Amino acid sequence: MPTPIPLRRLSIMGALLSVVLCLGILPALGQEDEDPANDPIPGAEPEITVTDRGTVQMHVSDVPLSTVLQLLSVEGQRNIIASPSVTGTVTASLYDVTFEEALAATLHANNADYRSAGKFIYVYTHDELALMEQAANPPFTRVFRLSYINAADAQEYLTPLLAEGETITVSPPPATGIGTSTDDGGGNDSASQAFIIVTARRETQERIEQVLSEIDVRPRQVLIEATILRAALDDNNELGVDFTFVEGVNFQILNAASKGLTNLDLGDLPADRLDKCNAIAQTEFTQNISPGGLTIGIIKDNIALFIRALESVTDTTVLANPKVLALNRQRGQVIVGRRDGYLTTTVTETQAVQTVEFLETGTQLIFRPFIGEDGFVRVELHPEDSVGFVNAQGLPTKQTTEVTTNVIVEDGHTILIGGLFREVTKDSRSQIPLLGSIPGIGQVFRSNVDNTSREEVIILMTVHIVKDHDRYAALSTEQWENIERMRVGLRQGLMWHGRERLAQLHYRKALEAFSTGETDKALWHSNMSIHNNARLLPAIELKEKIMQERIWDTDGTSIRSFIPRLLADERGVPFAPFARPIPESPQTELAEQPADEDDD
Repeated sequence: MPTPIPLRRLSIMGALLSVVLCLGILPALGQEDEDPANDPIPGAEPEITVTDRGTVQMHVSDVPLSTVLQLLSVEGQRNIIASPSVTGTVTASLYDVTFEEALAATLHANNADYRSAGKFIYVYTHDELALMEQAANPPFTRVFRLSYINAADAQEYLTPLLAEGETITVSPPPATGIGTSTDDGGGNDSASQAFIIVTARRETQERIEQVLSEIDVRPRQVLIEATILRAALDDNNELGVDFTFVEGVNFQILNAASKGLTNLDLGDLPADRLDKCNAIAQTEFTQNISPGGLTIGIIKDNIALFIRALESVTDTTVLANPKVLALNRQRGQVIVGRRDGYLTTTVTETQAVQTVEFLETGTQLIFRPFIGEDGFVRVELHPEDSVGFVNAQGLPTKQTTEVTTNVIVEDGHTILIGGLFREVTKDSRSQIPLLGSIPGIGQVFRSNVDNTSREEVIILMTVHIVKDHDRYAALSTEQWENIERMRVGLRQGLMWHGRERLAQLHYRKALEAFSTGETDKALWHSNMSIHNNARLLPAIELKEKIMQERIWDTDGTSIRSFIPRLLADERGVPFAPFARPIPESPQTELAEQPADEDDD
């Protein structure tokens, strides 16, 4: 049975209601407010409900965020605690969403978020959450050692991953270049491995570690094999006829002389023949013909005829096959040739400076590969094959065949980089006018020189992407062993009685005797081997093994062993270099003798 309301309270409430109606605070019963702007509560009354399935329906318009959070807490029966900094209003209509979706959408619109801890839901602004995360996850320092990329590149790649207050420090760069100057030795440059020092939070450190694992990897390599073929063919055909005819005198009167009937030298005309009528006709066409070949000479009375003919064929083939292994995107160069020095002079207003320049000739290959992921390689390439010299005046002259190009080649394939075929035909004829053009006998009054030069240059290139480094290492070892076989073969071709061959012979016999247990015989052959070649180290080692002691001798100086002796003294160990015996000091025992009473 409900408790009755006291009459005094009813009378007070009635009086208050009358005052309110009189002042016009509340509208008349049943009368609708036609102007919503006069309503002190903007918009409709907030409506937030939670269904039996746990979904939320929300209809609010310009409602303070604190009110919405309170209604969500009550309707959803959740413990929500908001920070005093969380402010704002909410205008939303949500249908059939989860409690977490409704809470997240409400907070997101007001630059806030929530964190769950046990049975409580804490609401903070984004700035407060950032400060909390920084306090819970402070920055720490970690060193990342780099294997293949330099520290400056790593810093450039990783800087965009850093958050505010996080830093990257890089190791100093190494000295670049390999020069021959004494000032190019590196000095006090760092010799440690490249590294970066990262001061950042755990999430950033993990991202940096992941990125480095993908970019700091072993670079790929290519093996470039170039074949440069230069073939030159010169075909010369020369024919010349010298004809000498003397009218009125013969060659004997003129004191003519001939060198093996290859030419004719005439002396002075005698004085008693000067008043006679004399005539001479002479040609010198054989002087156009190169020495060698066939020479025919006929001298009779006052007529001399010499024929010289030469046909020469010169076939020259130059084959260069340089090979070089290089890293991806790195410049490679190989030069097989010579350098000829020449002086250059630079003249200024005050002085003249002379410097030495070098003319490089031979076979050169300069390239830079760019390996693709599809099995193709783009190569910047400059092959060159040249010859040259420096003349007596110090001026260089160079004849070269070279190509500069960019090509794309598939792994293991060979392409033609450049090809040149050139043919020059030269026909030279020297003759006496009219007489040399007479058919048949005209050949007596002329000489012919025919020259044909053909030159062909072919440049081929094969690119191999190195995939199996172990296989290439094995092939390199095999090549080294083949070179050793050739070296041994050349040495075995020396005369058997030479000191080197005798030393090798005795050493092999010493090994055979030692393997069969004949130590005396092995020692004798070892001594004979060392006698013939005192620097044959295997024979010296075998002798020490047979004698079971080191062969040593003093060097007669203290400076050579000064530092090792000093280090041995500091460590407190005996100084015995090369297993030499340590000289023992004689132990002098001082006997105690009774004092003589007469001695003071």
